[in-house]
Amino acid sequence: MKNILKFLFIIPLILSCTRKDVPDHTGLYEEIRHVNKMEFASMAVTKTVKTERSDWYKVGKRIAVYSFDTYLNAYIDMYEFDIEDMEFDENNKTVKVTLPPVRIEIAGRDMEMKKEYENVGLFRTEIDSKERAKMKEKASSDLMKELEGDPEYKQRLDETARRKARSYFESLFKNAGYTAFIRFSDESPDKGDFRTPTQLEPI
Repeated sequence: MKNILKFLFIIPLILSCTRKDVPDHTGLYEEIRHVNKMEFASMAVTKTVKTERSDWYKVGKRIAVYSFDTYLNAYIDMYEFDIEDMEFDENNKTVKVTLPPVRIEIAGRDMEMKKEYENVGLFRTEIDSKERAKMKEKASSDLMKELEGDPEYKQRLDETARRKARSYFESLFKNAGYTAFIRFSDESPDKGDFRTPTQLEPI
């Protein structure tokens, strides 16, 4: 009986001696997830709209040009980020981080249009708020089609956001004592490798 008790006592003792202290990265993960939506780039797109009436049977011109800005944001939804997206190598003090994809949204538009030019003849009706509202509504619809048809805006925002996100997370993990290698989950296979850390730049 004594030998059995002695054997049972030795087992947990051996286990406690061989157990390695593995750092708990839950706190770091929670710090990253603290802000669910992280914006890394923004852009203002100016849309110009013009109205012109020069009916032959009416005296005087009626021309007006207005503009307004639409604001685009590039962000990462950190709600999609899991703790398994961080692969730590404690021996080399490195971490491989897979970030959610960059998403782009319309963040808002100017409430009022700016008057760029206006020439309304003496005998012509003024351009009222109702007409301006219709002009803006049509211009907004046209702008949406232009943005969908021209990927340059999204591409510029996407590239800027990815660069700044990499720099931000490299700095974050560096402060925690790790060299971070960053990739995005939606990157194609030829670009999906973990990138060599960049030279840190201010956000």
